[in-house]
Amino acid sequence: MVGAVMAALVLGGGALGGAAAAVAVAAAAPSPDDSPAGKSYVALGDSYSAGFGLTPYGDEPAPGCFQADQNYPHLVAESLGLVLDDRTCSGAVTANIRDTPQPTITGAGTAPVQSDALSADTDIVTVTIGGNDLGFADVAQTCVAESAQGPLLLDVLGADLPNCKQFYASVVDGIELDRLKYLLDNTVTPALDETFALIREKAPNAEVFVIGYPAITPDAANQPAGGCFSSPLGTGPNPFEPPFPANAFPFTEVDTLYLHGTEARLDAAIGASAEAHGAHYISTLPLTQTHSACAPDGEAFISGITLSSTGGTPTPDPGLFVALGALHPNEAGVGFLAEQVSQAVTEAFPGDGDGDPEPTATAAPSATPVPGPDSGASSGRGSGLAATGSESALAGLAAAGLLVAGLTAVVVRRRRHAQRP
Repeated sequence: MVGAVMAALVLGGGALGGAAAAVAVAAAAPSPDDSPAGKSYVALGDSYSAGFGLTPYGDEPAPGCFQADQNYPHLVAESLGLVLDDRTCSGAVTANIRDTPQPTITGAGTAPVQSDALSADTDIVTVTIGGNDLGFADVAQTCVAESAQGPLLLDVLGADLPNCKQFYASVVDGIELDRLKYLLDNTVTPALDETFALIREKAPNAEVFVIGYPAITPDAANQPAGGCFSSPLGTGPNPFEPPFPANAFPFTEVDTLYLHGTEARLDAAIGASAEAHGAHYISTLPLTQTHSACAPDGEAFISGITLSSTGGTPTPDPGLFVALGALHPNEAGVGFLAEQVSQAVTEAFPGDGDGDPEPTATAAPSATPVPGPDSGASSGRGSGLAATGSESALAGLAAAGLLVAGLTAVVVRRRRHAQRP
């Protein structure tokens, strides 16, 4: 039953409540004299590039990739007049960029090797990748808790624990053995190095932009006074029946900081690898601390977790679903990413002739202003995660291939608790 629940949760899908306004991005009418207008642009990456969470979806590069028509590659291409080949696919890992075709998460198709789209004629490459190699989806999934102090809803980690940090970063003889740090240092970082080197080899004339992941969880300085925890369960007589709160954040205080520290470590590793291979690195983590999934509706760039009785990802409980898009960028978050990428691309291609017009900021007619990122927020890199541990307990984490978090086995675990003497 637990395995069925694990398989059920997928990121993406329709935009959830809050932070639904589009962010203005740089736009310029394409013209032969404008740079970078008309240049060849190949987009690579996982669900954060594909826009998993925003409808409608297309069928490229394969059915089941959940590639949104308005993901950040499409917004950037439209705003700057680029010729886009979008190979992004939800669930991708670094191997799917390098040399391994990707069966899509619905089983409806197989996406070709993403880097096959690259050539000496490619002018611009963007990529967001690495989170699925770390298995962050499964990590976040197992960290869903009953309260701000725990315990966890799942006991798939082998024991009832107050928080998942005790599993992933256990202390043995006074030494913290961080499994995720070990996996990042010994598996993910080498995979990133190999991937970015291959992109440079296949697109030797391109400007390559690696875009980091925005803050899913906040650092300590950007948590509200009462903490972040909120449950996705209903508040009526039956917690498994509507109405369900929208965009819940069901992680303990301990795990919120641990997950953020892991995000910061991943951000640093991606950045170091990208820059070592001649790519531009756009770190969005420090700019989105105040817009994590913990932020209030209207300010969040990341969707929380929402249960539904009308559709989404099925759970083992008949009629109970997880709304798609959990812990992925919402419309405002995708707009923010597009804004950052458009600015970086524009700066890298400053115009081929005198008097080239500068792109001007425009917004969709229905868009409302979105609070700007707090550029002074801490990146959380000095989180103090330390030491290394065995990788064996994480052997199956990356297999899911989805940078998504979900509410898993809520019903199973709650009912199990109810049956205990």
